Amino acid sequence: MDRASLHQIIVGMALVASGMVAGAVLSTSKEAHGEIRGTPPPPTFQSGGQLSVPVLREMASTLHQIDARLARLEAIAQKFQLPQPASNVNN
Repeated sequence: MDRASLHQIIVGMALVASGMVAGAVLSTSKEAHGEIRGTPPPPTFQSGGQLSVPVLREMASTLHQIDARLARLEAIAQKFQLPQPASNVNN
């Protein structure tokens, strides 16, 4: 056995031993930490129209965000679009 392989074996054994010591010393927790949130109670004494207004407002804000993103994408696409050559049509 040459000196380099003996050195590799010793280093490997030291790593395994230190892993075993660390595993024995460190304790593991068998608990899960989480947050439980309750759902808000449903609004009482509201008819269908009163319930749909917040939903429609949320949908409108989402559509405005989508419109803004599409406008930005169209502006970027127009920047990268190659100019069309002008065609000379003389009849």
